[in-house]
Amino acid sequence: MNQTVVTRFAPSPTGYLHVGGARTALFDWLLARHFGGRFLLRIEDTDLARSTQQACDQLLEDLRWLGLQWDNADLLFQSKRTDIYNALIEKLIAESKGYKAYETAEELDALRKQAEKDKRVFIYRRPQLTDAQARQYESEGRPHVVRFAMPVRDYRFDDAVLGPGQGVPATQVQDFVIRKSDGMPTYHFAVVVDDEAMGITHVLRGQEHLLNTVLHIGLQEALGYRRPIYMHLPVIQNLDGSKMGKRDRDKKVRVTVQMWMKNQKRTVADLSAATGIGTDRLAAWIDNSKSQLDLSEQKLVMPAVGLRESDLPEVLVHDFRRNGYIPEVLLNFLALLGFSPGENIEKMTMDDMVQRFAIEGIGKSNAKFDRNKLLSFNTDFCATAPTSRLVPAFRDFLSVNPDSPLNRATDAQLGRIVEMGRGVHNLRQLDDKSSFMLLEDDAVQYAPDAVEKVLKKNDGQGLKALKDIRPLLETVTDWKHTAIEAVVTDYCTRAALGLGKVAQPIRVAISGNTISPPIFETLEFMGKTSVLSRIDRCIAIAR
Repeated sequence: MNQTVVTRFAPSPTGYLHVGGARTALFDWLLARHFGGRFLLRIEDTDLARSTQQACDQLLEDLRWLGLQWDNADLLFQSKRTDIYNALIEKLIAESKGYKAYETAEELDALRKQAEKDKRVFIYRRPQLTDAQARQYESEGRPHVVRFAMPVRDYRFDDAVLGPGQGVPATQVQDFVIRKSDGMPTYHFAVVVDDEAMGITHVLRGQEHLLNTVLHIGLQEALGYRRPIYMHLPVIQNLDGSKMGKRDRDKKVRVTVQMWMKNQKRTVADLSAATGIGTDRLAAWIDNSKSQLDLSEQKLVMPAVGLRESDLPEVLVHDFRRNGYIPEVLLNFLALLGFSPGENIEKMTMDDMVQRFAIEGIGKSNAKFDRNKLLSFNTDFCATAPTSRLVPAFRDFLSVNPDSPLNRATDAQLGRIVEMGRGVHNLRQLDDKSSFMLLEDDAVQYAPDAVEKVLKKNDGQGLKALKDIRPLLETVTDWKHTAIEAVVTDYCTRAALGLGKVAQPIRVAISGNTISPPIFETLEFMGKTSVLSRIDRCIAIAR
């Protein structure tokens, strides 16, 4: 390619990055890196009501976590470029390529309904206002937008992914808004101006933007701009073909609530009492799958029905980070959503992806987000990656999970926990299995089911074994896992008990539950004093 490839990722800062946006950013980054070009970041913050500094910071944090570093030191913020947009819009108006439109929302809605009644598609074209009407609207201070006078003709363009002949016929062309009534430019206008200003050569974006390209071409021609190469990427869907979005999380909460009400014989009033949310609001949400709880409402409902944040399907990049996925694994998986590296290759490093990425490898069909496949990728990585990589990954996981006791661990301790936990699916699972080791001894909570099943069942067989093994463990002077195992194994032989009949009561005593890393290595890690203290406390509680 003779010209320098310049791509851009241009998100709206409305919070943490959606995984679909991350795939777009990745493809833009890979194309630029493959050709030794530039990957630029632009913040499209013209929606003043939704764009906040916090949301922008969250977006940048996600990109940095993924490792998709941009090449422009100074980010372009559209909200800071209104003078540039307005000068160009006034120029279009002066050239009769743009005009003020004064219809209210109600008047536009009436026009659409009339078109529907007449069984025709609503097409907005420039109304024939007299000068007197225009002066009257201006004197009244009537709000207005500015529309682009789109030349009526066929619009066709070649898409590097979808092929030639994309676009619309003249019958579908209509004038569109380029400046809103609040004075801010629309997406369609700002994106065209900024792509030109940044020297963007290739635009990669989702197929939902395909027809928007027609509008952008009309503006490019009116402004005398060159046309970038367009590539529209396949849409990411759930395995059932539904759109992957925040509704997936709400659906999980709703289904869990319905099961909770059925199994626990609870009512909407019970849920309302537990959450402080009105019964009418909850009833309308439970019965209507199109309704959604606000994020703040979800957080009230989840603990009431036993749901944790990690139980919800990941949709945002931050969800994957918080649940213990490795960023390079997530990127590897996202690269396969709509792109084929060839040769039946799936597992790739970042260098592999850069080398193999090609426009010709991007597919046209919608991509399916297979969570089990991603989890398999992550499991393999956690099993084979060097400890030197997993420890900083684990430390990062803990940074976004500040309540975990493992935040108290040193890097050396995290390294030992990582080695003991080989085989976990993600770092969340490793945290769940291991966090008890860094609790204060008297902070361990004993799960009633674990105490009943492991210690009290069969006439207290487990509790008796725990009482028997306690003084034997106290005799171990060299507190290493091999010495501890030898003492426990010897006791099992003499008592004619399987190892699990003794190891599991010890596990419950030190962790409060039935799951931990390998038990003897865990005991060594915790230290003799802590182990004996927890056993004593467990025996006292279980009596």
